[in-house]
Amino acid sequence: MTQLSIWDKPISHGEILKKAWKHLDLGAIDRHHPFHTPVFGTVAESCEASLRVVVLRRFWRKPPRLAFHSHIGSVKIAEIAARTQVSWLFYHPDEKLQLRIRGRAAIHTDDDLADEQWFATDFLSRRCYSGDAPTQISRKPTSGLPTGLTDRKPTKEESEYGRANFAVISTTIDSLDCTELDVKGNRRSLFTWGPDGKVEMQWLTP
Repeated sequence: MTQLSIWDKPISHGEILKKAWKHLDLGAIDRHHPFHTPVFGTVAESCEASLRVVVLRRFWRKPPRLAFHSHIGSVKIAEIAARTQVSWLFYHPDEKLQLRIRGRAAIHTDDDLADEQWFATDFLSRRCYSGDAPTQISRKPTSGLPTGLTDRKPTKEESEYGRANFAVISTTIDSLDCTELDVKGNRRSLFTWGPDGKVEMQWLTP
């Protein structure tokens, strides 16, 4: 059966944005979805790009925002504090869909969002925030996890030690650059949100 091309029928910007939103929704709740582990970019102190894979934990449509979790001692926390402009990269290999998102990040440590996300975090995942901060120099290979918790799930009481190091990084989306790959030619569209929350939509050459 011949696979349909993205050019086989007309499409609107609204339909493309709806498709992007659908996959971001799924990425936040399905750990097997390709959008669950996007690339998140900040600007390092050296002004070089600083990239890493994160786990998408939340997505809101209105206003459009994304969020993931972090150890408060992570280098990216300092990078965000210095420059709030960040970027995200998502790719779905089956859909041949790429999203490049730019926005402004905020660090949440002691507010309702941080409390809500901590409450929803499994005890096993909480271990990551009870251990050493990332990027510390070590004399030998190390997981950074607390001694005695490397091979078991912590109790609720033990897991609470990580709360002080837990942070949620949210990003308010300023623009979404969507590229759909196709053998007949790629299609690219740009969505930009203004200060008033209204979105401007444009076609771009791929």
